[in-house]
Amino acid sequence: MKYILMIVICFNFFCELKAQEPILSQPKIVVLPKSLEGKDALTLMKEDKLINTTVAAIKTVLVERKLELADLEQLIGNADFNRALMSGLNSDANAFLASSADADVYLEFDVQIVQEGRGRKANINFNVKEAATAKVLGSGNGTSDSNPTNDIGALCIAAVNNAMDRIMEQIRSYWAELPKYGKPMMVTIAFKNTAVNSELPSGQYIDEVVEDWIKKNTKSYRMSVTDKTMSFSPLYVDYIKYDSPTTFGRDIRKLFDKTLGMKIKLQNTGKSIRIEEQN
Repeated sequence: MKYILMIVICFNFFCELKAQEPILSQPKIVVLPKSLEGKDALTLMKEDKLINTTVAAIKTVLVERKLELADLEQLIGNADFNRALMSGLNSDANAFLASSADADVYLEFDVQIVQEGRGRKANINFNVKEAATAKVLGSGNGTSDSNPTNDIGALCIAAVNNAMDRIMEQIRSYWAELPKYGKPMMVTIAFKNTAVNSELPSGQYIDEVVEDWIKKNTKSYRMSVTDKTMSFSPLYVDYIKYDSPTTFGRDIRKLFDKTLGMKIKLQNTGKSIRIEEQN
C-alpha cells in the first residue's frame, strides 16, 4: 500500500510540474520572394503574377497544415513607407520586412515554371530564415509532376507540398531550441546631444551602464557602437519574461528614465526596437 501511495504522489508531482511548464505558441511565418532584377519583395508581390500565384499557393498549404501566418497584407499596404525605411538599410531587406510583420520565421522563395514536352511543372526553392537576423535555418526544394495544365496555382501547390514536410521539420527544430537560446530582437539606441561614452555623476559611463543592463537581461547579444549610437542586432531574450519587444522596450525605457535620467522616445516595429534621446 505504501509503495502504491508513493507512486501516486510522484505521479501527481510530475503532472503538476508539467502543467506549470509554459506553452510555447506557434511561430509566426511570413512568405517573401527573393529579390529579382533589382526589385524588392514588395514590388514583386504587387507586379509579378507568378510571384503572387506562388505566394497564394504557399499560404494555402501553410493554412492547411495549421501554421500561423503573419500579416503580409499589411506589409503590402504600407509598401511605400517600408521601402523608404529599407532605403537606408545595410541589413537584409526581407528580414526587415519579416520583422516588421512580427514574424518569427520567413520562407524566402524563387519559382520557375519549366516546360517539358506537352506538360510543364513548377519548381520552387526555399530558404527558411530567422526573421530578426536573416540567419538561414534550412532550405528545401519542391517540384510538381509534369502536367499539361494551365492551372499554375495547382502546379505551385503540388510543388509546395513536395517540399513542406522538410521545411516544417526545420521550423520545428528551430522553435524547439527557442527556450534554450532565446527569442531574437533588434535594438537601436540613438543619442542626439550626448556622446555614447559620456561619464555619469556616478563615475560610470553610459555605454557601460547600458551594456551591463543588456548583459543581465538577455541570453546573448551582438553589439556595435559609434559616437552617437548603440546597436544590439540581434539580442536574444527569455521568451517568457519578454513575450514581446514592447515589454522589453519598456524596461529599457525605465533604465534610461530612472538610472540614466534621460528622456527617450520608444518606437517598436515588429521585432525591432528604436530608442531616441529627446531634448
